Amino acid sequence: MNFRIFCWVLLFLLGWCRELNAQVSDSLDGRLILRDSVLGEGMDSSKILAEKIRDVEIKVSGPLIENKVDRLVYNASQDITSKGGSASDLLSKVPMVEVDMDGNVSIRGSRNLKVLINGRPSGMMAGNIADALRSLPADGIDKVEVITNPSSKYDAEGTAGIINIILKPVRLKGKTGTMNMGLGTRSANFGGDVSIQNGNTNFGIKLGGHFWRSWGSGWTNRTNTINGVGYGLKQTNDVVNWGGGPRLTISMDHQFDKKSGLSVSATTSTRMRNSNNDVVTYTGLSSLPLNYLWEQSTNNFTYGYGLDVNLDYRRTFDKVDREFGVSMQYSQSEDNTDYHFTRFSEAQIETRKEQSLNIGKNNEISTQIDYTEPLHKKVLWESGAKTTLRSVTSNYHYDSFNFVQSNFESISARNNQFDYYQNILALYSQFTWNATTRFSIKSGLRHESTQFGGVVYSPAKESYTGRPYQNFIPYLNLNRMIGKSAFLRFTYTKRIQRPSLFYLNPYTNFIDPLNITTGNPRLNAEVSNNFEISTGNYGQFGGWGCNVYHRRIGNAIETMRYVGEDKVYRTTYGNIGINYTSGFDINLNYKGKWRGNDWTLTFNGGLGWVDIRSGIDTGYLKGARNTGITYNAGTKWSVKITKDWQAELWARFNAPTYTLQGYTTNWFFHMLGVKKRFNSDKGGIGFGLDNPLIPRVDFITRTTGKEIGRAHV
Repeated sequence: MNFRIFCWVLLFLLGWCRELNAQVSDSLDGRLILRDSVLGEGMDSSKILAEKIRDVEIKVSGPLIENKVDRLVYNASQDITSKGGSASDLLSKVPMVEVDMDGNVSIRGSRNLKVLINGRPSGMMAGNIADALRSLPADGIDKVEVITNPSSKYDAEGTAGIINIILKPVRLKGKTGTMNMGLGTRSANFGGDVSIQNGNTNFGIKLGGHFWRSWGSGWTNRTNTINGVGYGLKQTNDVVNWGGGPRLTISMDHQFDKKSGLSVSATTSTRMRNSNNDVVTYTGLSSLPLNYLWEQSTNNFTYGYGLDVNLDYRRTFDKVDREFGVSMQYSQSEDNTDYHFTRFSEAQIETRKEQSLNIGKNNEISTQIDYTEPLHKKVLWESGAKTTLRSVTSNYHYDSFNFVQSNFESISARNNQFDYYQNILALYSQFTWNATTRFSIKSGLRHESTQFGGVVYSPAKESYTGRPYQNFIPYLNLNRMIGKSAFLRFTYTKRIQRPSLFYLNPYTNFIDPLNITTGNPRLNAEVSNNFEISTGNYGQFGGWGCNVYHRRIGNAIETMRYVGEDKVYRTTYGNIGINYTSGFDINLNYKGKWRGNDWTLTFNGGLGWVDIRSGIDTGYLKGARNTGITYNAGTKWSVKITKDWQAELWARFNAPTYTLQGYTTNWFFHMLGVKKRFNSDKGGIGFGLDNPLIPRVDFITRTTGKEIGRAHV
């Protein structure tokens, strides 16, 4: 029913395209309004402007969405309701980007993406990206760039593409400051900044934070057939999650002269996350009523921090477009997870108690050199190099309660320490040829060399040294302008996705003895080939865009699940998949007036086909294949009720996501919010209602396979 409504909205909006296209083509990029100045006949306009310069108000009401040669830009500063929300809320409105109920971000259904802050990797994104985005206030964001096929200048990592979040700079003269707050049924946030300008040096301080809460329930209903006999497993669970934390940035910009400048910044973030999960388990022969087995309660409390230190030097020259730059970054993050587990019998008697502490650390040092040289008035050459040194550590300590001695005892066989390193050397070169005023070609090649390895210290020391691999990453962009602002573009690039620690750690998790998980330290990177044809027309008052794409991922990391004769459900990971995704997405946006006040209407939607195949010749997954249709639709209507009050209605519907052995069902989410600004947008407060008409959203994952039988997980 909900998807049907979205279809009607889509048809309605498509009816505007022809009229909208004409309006966009004739639109201006901005307006200049002169107050208290009326030019009479024969008067010197320049003289009047000089006399009245203090009474001049420049209003630049730019477009909400812009098309660049290699990216789509969402101008958050033009979103009248961005105040009071988080970066996660803002991303949910951006074309081609999806954000689920848990804050997980994806592009066209894939979570294999790279999130950058001001064009750089961030330590705060090294851990839980969803939590990091929740802690970043939306009103501190200037733009969001979606780069589905990045050029050779960018890191090759992220098969789905890159999301680059550009923060608002604090570079106003004198002493200035702003403050904003937001309050909702699921979240709250605050943010503020102070800027001090002293000659050629600017000092800035930004402080923000976010608190969120979510809750829900789920179930597992699985039937496994072993030697012709069916065994059933049923589990119900109730979950309550909450988290948040502050974020502080201190920055300094210094201009040595007109051609060179230095920027230094340090950002630290603190995050907390608490999860309570109560699970009731039933098991037995599937032909009979299942018997109560146990009830267990778990609590996970995670405390962590992130630190980013950046240094950038840029120099220009007398020759136009010649530029040299050096960037250095140090990123560090740590997450400490305190885990408590208690199992009860049917009589609510404690039968098992456990506790554990896991300390996870990420460190990264990178240095990048870039040089730009105009070879001709129509040809621009860019080249550079980058080194990245990464180290990841996971230290897990496990204790079990001794009911006889009434104390916790360390179980050495369950302790685990895993150290992993990854060193990357990259070189790139690319050319941009503006063949005509309307046609341009950008092509390039990037090479990345990766060395990696790890050591497991317990229960027995074992070293893993991966075979170094080389990746050549070609890139091609053909862009043709049509009319004043319409475009037609073709892009191709190759991308890779290196496995995270979650997949690599060989430790076996026995928390639930009926469902255990083991990582695979020998995983290699995924490799994808991405093709895309794009067209659209964006202007000051709105626009439209359409993208047709095809992506093939080889060596894909897939979840491998099976059930043995002991009826235990085991999960691990392997480079066994070959994934094909084809589809298209569209976005429409329009800015108008309602009783003299601005309003915007946007629609984002997509339709695709997923084909996931097993690439192994032996084993229980030989010949496995899963296919399905993916679709999504989202719409947002925002309006200025008065000069300082704004309202927004946002809704989104997502189709199932697929894996080799199953899929996750669809979901629908909507939000209603109001916001108020103070003192000419130097402060603001907002309030939001999340899912006021649907208080409960269920996520159901269904898993099937030859060695699983009929399963609902």
